[in-house]
Amino acid sequence: MNKPMAAAAALIVGVGIGFLVSRAVNGPASAEAPTSIDVPAAALKMWYPPVQEFENEGGALDDERFDGLMATLDEAMTAGETLADIERSIEPNVQGFFRRIANAELSAAQTERASAYLTGLVDRHPEHESVIDRQVSMLGIYGPAYPVMPSFMTSVRSHVYPDGLYPPDGVFDDAWIDRMLASFDAMLELPETVNDFEREGRHLLRGLTQRLQYGRINDEQTERVLAHLDGFAQKHPELADVVDDRRHYVKYLLTGRVAQSTMGEDLDGIEFALEEYRGKIVVLVFSGEWCGPCRGEYPFHRFAMEQYKDYEVVFLGVNSDADPEVILASKARGEAPDYRTWWDGHSQPDAEIAATKGPIATSWEVFGWPTIYVLDQDGAIVHINKRGGDLLATLDDMVADIRRARAEQALALETDEDEEASESPNENQ
Repeated sequence: MNKPMAAAAALIVGVGIGFLVSRAVNGPASAEAPTSIDVPAAALKMWYPPVQEFENEGGALDDERFDGLMATLDEAMTAGETLADIERSIEPNVQGFFRRIANAELSAAQTERASAYLTGLVDRHPEHESVIDRQVSMLGIYGPAYPVMPSFMTSVRSHVYPDGLYPPDGVFDDAWIDRMLASFDAMLELPETVNDFEREGRHLLRGLTQRLQYGRINDEQTERVLAHLDGFAQKHPELADVVDDRRHYVKYLLTGRVAQSTMGEDLDGIEFALEEYRGKIVVLVFSGEWCGPCRGEYPFHRFAMEQYKDYEVVFLGVNSDADPEVILASKARGEAPDYRTWWDGHSQPDAEIAATKGPIATSWEVFGWPTIYVLDQDGAIVHINKRGGDLLATLDDMVADIRRARAEQALALETDEDEEASESPNENQ
């Protein structure tokens, strides 16, 4: 199919599917045009049998069912809607196949057949070799029995969320939020989602809220997102617990939001709270001696602590070593910076090296180590995961703002004193 026909097909899909969202959630409709989301046409059809039929806890997949999946994969890859939009259709079509084979243990012959088919797609679509090569590499993950069902949304989110991750200047505008909410709603209606709604819904909720971490969201936008989540929970009460978690994330863990209350014992066994450091710039570091990249940040932290010691910059740590003696020994050797640190290895008695699921890390939804939050003097999150030189540059800017504010305050005070002095003689006459 030529490019004009492909473009027309995409337009028809974008209009026909009717994925629209109003600027106001549970309120009056916006005077502006609603947001339309263009979904890859191949993702709009349920090509494969329900995923539940293929959950066998690592058992073998019989050849008859495997043959059926291979035939369906070929049907999807040669369909008109796929060929009209091949660049965006490869991933969802193949991901549907992966979702059916992931929980099973493919035989060597089955894996070879699947690999040969996927590799052969390069001959048909050489201009998309890199996309196809990624699918071949993913077969190495999903061919052996995979412990969890892969999410379908990973194959369409880059197309359905068209703006990427980072908004211009690091600030979300209202139109960007509109598109994110519309994209979320669109993916909720995809056949693969509907077939496996509880599992896919969890992925989509987490995906939506985590995308908000890549820019600053204002109070009004926050309320809109929370209202959207509430509307979802009313329609899908079976996922209300997930919505509660995502509401907490939106309220307390996004850039621009005041950080949640955090309390625990430091390495000396003394309880303290994050709120005790209001009025200071706080760098909150989730780290552990077991983590090489975490240790790689130490020189930058040590430098910053010395460089900004007169400007109320404070580092606080959340340590995830299974044994607190590990981080204590590192600090004693002068390797780990000597900033106040919560030990977060509680309630994980079976952890041997890393205890990454402690109460503080869990409440902050830390999955990658290190994770670094920078909080302003009011306790609001201003930056997430600035590392190395970027962290130093960030602190430099924040300290410069403090210096500027202090200079302006001193000048204003001096001006007031001069005015009072000039008025004093007149008052004495």
